[in-house]
Amino acid sequence: MRKDGVVTNGKFEGLTHISNLQGQFAIVATDQRDDLRKLINPQNPEEVTSEELKTVKKALIRNLAGKKSPGKASGILVDAIYSRERRFLESCNLRADIGLLMGIEASEYGPKGQTAPETSVFGGLEADEAVRRVKMWGAAAVKLMVYYHPSGPTRRHQESVVRAVGRACERNDIPFLLEPLSHHLEVGPSKNMDAKKFAEIKPGIVIETARELSKPEYGADVLKAEYPLDVRFAEELGQDPSDACRELDETCQIPWVVLSAGVDFDEFVEALKHSVENGASGFLCGRAIWKEAVASPDMEGVLLETGVRRLNRLVEMVERRGRPWYKKYVSSISEIDVIRGE
Repeated sequence: MRKDGVVTNGKFEGLTHISNLQGQFAIVATDQRDDLRKLINPQNPEEVTSEELKTVKKALIRNLAGKKSPGKASGILVDAIYSRERRFLESCNLRADIGLLMGIEASEYGPKGQTAPETSVFGGLEADEAVRRVKMWGAAAVKLMVYYHPSGPTRRHQESVVRAVGRACERNDIPFLLEPLSHHLEVGPSKNMDAKKFAEIKPGIVIETARELSKPEYGADVLKAEYPLDVRFAEELGQDPSDACRELDETCQIPWVVLSAGVDFDEFVEALKHSVENGASGFLCGRAIWKEAVASPDMEGVLLETGVRRLNRLVEMVERRGRPWYKKYVSSISEIDVIRGE
């Protein structure tokens, strides 16, 4: 849906399912794979088995979004490798009012040493087949993550994959959430660089990325955007959080949510505050909510106590200030025209 306020039935129902009654997004991410292995076994992450990953993922979903959880999530993001089986999802006891998003990017894609690994879809599938399967598995929306720089060496490849997934989501009538992650031109996402140095250039990269990838030709319905600043250095660098988020909102042609990128909870609270005060429609957050629980001997207890408390605090912030997704286009949901029929 764009400025004309017209949307297909499948897109509308999917967006409605992953948002709350006010049209805001409060989505918990559990699709991590390699990062989750590092939390489970920091010394030897490669030794973490598939069953161990599934056990932790089940605990995350069940305690933060299950029928017995007091968590107020509107959606849950899972991966298409470990979290797609009916038996797995049934054991999570997910509430019916919480929409299921499924990420379709492959894990550890691209040759080692690339500045920005070239995106591929899980299982080496074509975009159409991947999206078809994800919808068949019960997802309300599709998510794709790409490393992206507006002037990057892999830009054309990344854009072609995004377009392919966008077209596949249109054909299968399912919402498409796009997650671009920024990187320095000389130092890839898997390599270290001076954090303060990157903080200086990050706002421009994030905003220009939103300008490009929110264009209609890519078919994305929601942008899962990075917070344009690094909270640790914004004041020192003279960067205004409200100005940066406002510019991101004005540049982005579609609704956007802010991601947590694994930062500590207090840092994400600060990022979310400025985001929802300046146009964001909510959050898509994982590790900032639950990462400490994974290393705890009482994982389930910490998730139900600390995890749910953090989640609900973020939800309250979104409910107070977040802009409903449809208000990017129309003033009320009743003004939307839903395409139905043959």
